[in-house]
Amino acid sequence: MNNPITAWDNDYARLARAASQLRTTSPNIASFHSNQQRQGQAASIQTGLTRLESQLGALESNLSLTPAEASRRRTLLDGLKGQLSSGAASVASGGGGRGDAAAALRQQDEMIDSLAVGVGRLKNQTNLIHQEANSHVRLLDEMDDNVDLANQGLEEETRRAMRLKEEKSVWRLHLIIVGLSVLLFLLILMGLS
Repeated sequence: MNNPITAWDNDYARLARAASQLRTTSPNIASFHSNQQRQGQAASIQTGLTRLESQLGALESNLSLTPAEASRRRTLLDGLKGQLSSGAASVASGGGGRGDAAAALRQQDEMIDSLAVGVGRLKNQTNLIHQEANSHVRLLDEMDDNVDLANQGLEEETRRAMRLKEEKSVWRLHLIIVGLSVLLFLLILMGLS
């Protein structure tokens, strides 16, 4: 079940976690080396976002996504880009302008975005389960009909076998009666002679 939409969701969640980690690390006490490392991480996340944008364009052109779903995903990407650019500006300035409240709000927004991706995946899985359940119901109904037909055929065959058995039993009784009658007649004839 590794389709392009699920792969896109997984890549987005991974980039969102990386961006969240980048935002939550404190740039105030960062050394020059740590600051460069943060800028490298930001560039890596930016590259990933560009890749996700191109994948989203491909999914749209293949009509794999509805326009509303594609728009929602573009909004997620734009939000993550905005958070990344504000985080990059804060890294460049040493992080002096970023308050704890703004960071907490950004982190909450990121968590909501991640939840939205997860809910989307759950929706897709629920639809697949629904389709599978409907398929199973249809198959069970067909099996029930087939069992009913087989049961009717079996009952008819049983009735036919019972009639045949009764006919053979009556026939045998008739044969025994005729045989005994002939024997009686012969005995009477022998007794009279």
